[in-house]
Amino acid sequence: MVLTAHGGRCAYSDERQSETLEHEAPLASGKGRDIWWNLVPACDRCNSWKQKKSAVERVLNMKLHHAHPKVGFCRNSLPLHVVKGVKDRIAEVKRGIRDAPRRTWFERHYGDKKTPRLRREKHEEVERCTEELERYSYPPWESRETRHSDQYCTRVLCCGHTEKNSTFTYVTLPKSDREDLKRMAYEKGMWIGDLIGTLLTPTLEEWRQSQHDDDGEDPQGGA
Repeated sequence: MVLTAHGGRCAYSDERQSETLEHEAPLASGKGRDIWWNLVPACDRCNSWKQKKSAVERVLNMKLHHAHPKVGFCRNSLPLHVVKGVKDRIAEVKRGIRDAPRRTWFERHYGDKKTPRLRREKHEEVERCTEELERYSYPPWESRETRHSDQYCTRVLCCGHTEKNSTFTYVTLPKSDREDLKRMAYEKGMWIGDLIGTLLTPTLEEWRQSQHDDDGEDPQGGA
């Protein structure tokens, strides 16, 4: 949930891939807690550089370092334009992981999985999650729920098959048509499956009406 926030990038450098969970308020300072709302995605470099400082303290040191480089307020620093955006990025990350629908989505989809023992396996799991999220035209937790459930995800974008009487249907399309369909769905704020269903409905209704007309046709030519 945390490592996929901020597009899977480090909240401090804004460039490197997030590799570790970083305590925004350090545990060593006595002010931080080992709980999800105190975690932000970070790369290993920024996590080690920050050490026992809070994000605010670290930003202040880096700004002083740029203003007075000879004094040596910190050994390693990010470019000044990156430093200036740290507080806003962390605030954005915290808003994201505090978002109840997003948290619930991760609980429903990944809450029953055992935490991998090896770090490599953890990152493979995050990579699979990231690839899954990239398949959707917008965040699945923003789509409507087909029904209320305290146990299962019922968001139509990812779990629309849970809706009563719904079924999967596969459509074969040329790659160019598929890409245009994805863009069309994105512009309309719809899931591709819903868009296809919306486009097909008028044709199905027209066919049903023609079947009804054929069934009621008079052999002498009258209806």
